[in-house]
Amino acid sequence: MNRDPQKHCHFYCKECPLERSKNDDIIEPCKGHLVRRFIKECWWKCGCGKQCGNQVVQHGISCNLQVFMTPGGKGWGLRTLEDLPKGAFVCEYVGEILTNTELFERVLKCPSSEEHAYPVLLDADWGSEGVLKDEEALCLDATHYGNVARFINHRCFDSNLVEIPVEVETPDHHYYHLAFFTSRKVQALEELTWDYGIDFDDHDHPSKAFTCRYGSKFCRNIKHSSITIPFRPLDHLTIITTS
Repeated sequence: MNRDPQKHCHFYCKECPLERSKNDDIIEPCKGHLVRRFIKECWWKCGCGKQCGNQVVQHGISCNLQVFMTPGGKGWGLRTLEDLPKGAFVCEYVGEILTNTELFERVLKCPSSEEHAYPVLLDADWGSEGVLKDEEALCLDATHYGNVARFINHRCFDSNLVEIPVEVETPDHHYYHLAFFTSRKVQALEELTWDYGIDFDDHDHPSKAFTCRYGSKFCRNIKHSSITIPFRPLDHLTIITTS
């Protein structure tokens, strides 16, 4: 799996369902959706047995993970208790599947004091079928139902996890599994992070952007920064399969 810009590019909807779900009167320009390559895993309809090496995500978490309280006011986080090689499967992001409209309405009804997990757009294939209807534009909300992935904190650009869409039960790319793989070698007790892809200047997002506290020199939350963020390709991210 690589993230070469020629193979993973941003698609800009002409009538973005995310922006339309927020305001029917004045539609903001689409901020872009990353078109990513899918991983296709085997399942029982393929005739494969449980020993098939192409069922990594379906076998679930196999590494030792720990939820812990992070320093610096970042709250809870997730770390590995063992060394992980590059391309290792860590966990799947689990949550309720909602339309973008349902998510926006849910957040509006939540008390201001109630914390809401940052939602994940299932937008990996938005660019292939033209304009989506509201009921087809989906996201994952882990606020009420989720797994350890809800504790993975954000880090701008130089995080150690990459999210990859995984197709298992259906070829419908609107419904897919979102799996986290290591983008480099990760040492034991190192915190696991991924880039949420947050636009910190988007004040209309249903979940308000937080303050990034990781202090990366590539942080997008640094106002009026003159830093130029170079592209860091993962040209040869080999997914480790089971034997």
